Amino acid sequence: MRDDSPSSVYLRCRCVALLDVLLVRPGTRLRVGLLAAARGTRPKAGSSNLNANRPPLHVVNTQAPKLKSEIRNRDSLNRVIGLKVDVDTCEGMKRGVPKLAALFRKHGVLASFFVPMGKDHTGWTVKRVFTKRGFLSKASRVGVLSTYGVKTLMYGLLFPGPNIALKNAELLRTLAEEGHETGIHGLDHVYWHDHIKGLNREETWKILAEAASVYKEVMGRDPRSFAAPGWMINEHALAWFEDKGFAYTSDVRGTSIFMPRLGGVTFEVPQISTTLPTLDEAVGLKGSDQESLAQFFVDSLTDGINILTVHAELEGKNWIGFLESFILKTLAQGFRYERLTDITTRVQALGNLPVHDIGFGFVEGRAGEVAVQK
Repeated sequence: MRDDSPSSVYLRCRCVALLDVLLVRPGTRLRVGLLAAARGTRPKAGSSNLNANRPPLHVVNTQAPKLKSEIRNRDSLNRVIGLKVDVDTCEGMKRGVPKLAALFRKHGVLASFFVPMGKDHTGWTVKRVFTKRGFLSKASRVGVLSTYGVKTLMYGLLFPGPNIALKNAELLRTLAEEGHETGIHGLDHVYWHDHIKGLNREETWKILAEAASVYKEVMGRDPRSFAAPGWMINEHALAWFEDKGFAYTSDVRGTSIFMPRLGGVTFEVPQISTTLPTLDEAVGLKGSDQESLAQFFVDSLTDGINILTVHAELEGKNWIGFLESFILKTLAQGFRYERLTDITTRVQALGNLPVHDIGFGFVEGRAGEVAVQK
């Protein structure tokens, strides 16, 4: 004689829920029959509706597989590194990006590349000697001439600046074909960095619309991600990203992924903070050779999500040995590399993101202020 006590019915439902997940396709008559049998009832003849005679207990019991899935998702986001590659110059795109792509291919790493859609006006940065605190100190530590080259430093002064994205369109498309993510790093990198904080809505939206148009011309699709040059941003840009349905942007220094609030408004496009220092901030302060610096960055990692911004002009040129050493050390320690878009998707699947204000402050080793997570 079958025991129909509440505890027995509950146990049968637990077993059936497990079979339902492992063996039975949702929405079939067999699923309805199994659930009805567990409850001690029979489905109506000819019924194939998933909701027909569905017992309330089934709703409760199917949460167990979902919770296990959530736990697995959380665990899979441990020891993750997102490589955010910022391209600032035409030379960095032409020379540095292919070297970085070859390195990533060698080690099976995927990254997120962010490229200016407009002209290279690196020469305009000369005025930062007078406007950016710590600019000369940083320039001397990194070695501006060896990093950028004389010609690049003359773009916008003596030479007209080439269009970075259009001049390297095929390379951008190749990155996407190899599985890397591609996104926008402003229109004119220098102009955005130095002026965006004070631009109004009309000026900001015009710049972003032009950048998006170039991206679509090159890639054949609308952009879905953005990384602010120099980690400088305003509320009008955040509103534009929301209006255009961007998947995420990466505009600040901080510790996590969050929904940004700026100018008293909370925006619905996730913000991915750069969580680690950058190489140019660490050279001469945390180490002077490639190996010691690689170890410093490894020691700076957490067991959660880590976002490292690298530059095509540095790690793609004189400091590529540093980046390879870092990759080898981290892979040996069980870290995994993921594109920023994939990290964002998986974090959002775990639930609502927290809201944080965006402010402005200073980072050790960097000239001038940056946007920061508060």
